[in-house]
Amino acid sequence: MSDGLLDDATLAKVEEVLQGACGLTLASSLRRSLEPALARAALTRQLSEAAFLRQLLIREPTAVEAFIEHAVIGETYFFRHPEHLRALASRAKAHQGGPFHVWSAGCASGEEPYSIAMALMSAGLGNGGRFRVLATDVSGRALQRAKAGMYSPWSLRRIEPDLEKRFLVPHPGASGNDTQHSVSPEVVRTVDFRRHNLATDAVPSLGFHAIFCRNVLIYFTPELVRAVLSRLLSALAPGGLLFVSPAEVPLTNEMGLETLDVDGTPVLRVPLEQPWSGGESATVAPPRRDATAAFTAAALGRQTPVPGSLRLSPRRPTPAPMPAYVARPSILAPTSAPATDAPRAQAATPAARAAKDAGLLTRALEAAHAGHFEEAEALAREAARALSPEAYLLLAMVAESRNDLDAAVEAVRKALYLEPQLALGHATLVALYSRLDRREDAERARQNALRALDGLDDEHPLRGVETTMTAGGLRQALAPRPSQMGWQGAR
Repeated sequence: MSDGLLDDATLAKVEEVLQGACGLTLASSLRRSLEPALARAALTRQLSEAAFLRQLLIREPTAVEAFIEHAVIGETYFFRHPEHLRALASRAKAHQGGPFHVWSAGCASGEEPYSIAMALMSAGLGNGGRFRVLATDVSGRALQRAKAGMYSPWSLRRIEPDLEKRFLVPHPGASGNDTQHSVSPEVVRTVDFRRHNLATDAVPSLGFHAIFCRNVLIYFTPELVRAVLSRLLSALAPGGLLFVSPAEVPLTNEMGLETLDVDGTPVLRVPLEQPWSGGESATVAPPRRDATAAFTAAALGRQTPVPGSLRLSPRRPTPAPMPAYVARPSILAPTSAPATDAPRAQAATPAARAAKDAGLLTRALEAAHAGHFEEAEALAREAARALSPEAYLLLAMVAESRNDLDAAVEAVRKALYLEPQLALGHATLVALYSRLDRREDAERARQNALRALDGLDDEHPLRGVETTMTAGGLRQALAPRPSQMGWQGAR
């Protein structure tokens, strides 16, 4: 063990637990992401990391379940990748025959399938059972949250006000807590939730007209990616659409799919006997070139959002890492020492300071996800005292969730003062300036982000707050598009 990080042998054992529990195998460059996942899971169980790790390695069921949730479930929100929902609605309106069936594979806490239902209802398909959404995930706890359909402002930060008013019911929080929102019954009735393991289980049904499997393939080896994609395609009807994140599109090469260009975004389709003409902006793109051998699942980010959802962090330890992912004191304490013993000799070392910063950021993220923004802000400000750019990006996220865009811009600027080449900081300004209708500033920020990416290959992981992003994924997210405002297009 070096510098307090999990050593390779222990990482291999932790990954064996993950694989045994849900069949998932992380690519080698992503194994280090198991360490912050373990820290977050230990925090939720109110255990020291050493104590939680011991439970995990003996496969104690509640520890395994908590670890799966934090190792596999990515942060999500309503109306992510709205261009995908526009393409779906266009295809659904052109559908003739029985109900239009959609599968949300890897639905996490439910924001994606509910967004799909809301988009289809907004497109006029809300009456008479004209569509059904099947939502599946490997995590039972995630499905419980999804079925409850109750969300904090953190999940609603990208939904448009008219959609929020129509499809979500506010519930004032107790003193000191933010208002929660429940999904309206008319939306809930259109979505069925089911536990399903993409890596090991057969497809739940056949003849789907669209499948969403976004930011999931990153957890699989190239061989498993091909197997999962084959099963997904077998579940699609002729002409069915497959939605993956932009950075995952190269993984579908040589799978026999057509590529549609929808508002500058690639959408994949099983070939039709007759071309689909439902969307005026959708055209069949030229044949795709094969991806380079190096562009594998190991090189792709867990999340690849368009500007406006850029909360990302490094994938592997080669570049300068963010505090939450750097060395921390050993979590494998000797068995003779109490599990809660705090490190003493290393208290003044860089590793100990990094561990403290990592803990602050982890706690701040947990508080933000729970909708406790005052607590999240206080923790992030404490972490920012160590001059961490990531802490200021987190402060920007909290400010944006409260719709304080000016404060969010100021926080991002502070992050960029500390790290001028922080590409994700510049990209975050693109979204903030766009929302403030400062188009020239948004374009300048976009160019700055692209310049920060100069010289980086597509596989290069970028620094950020919570999830992962590669330079190639961010370049795609920053590509100009005909419309960025509103899920239905420019307003």
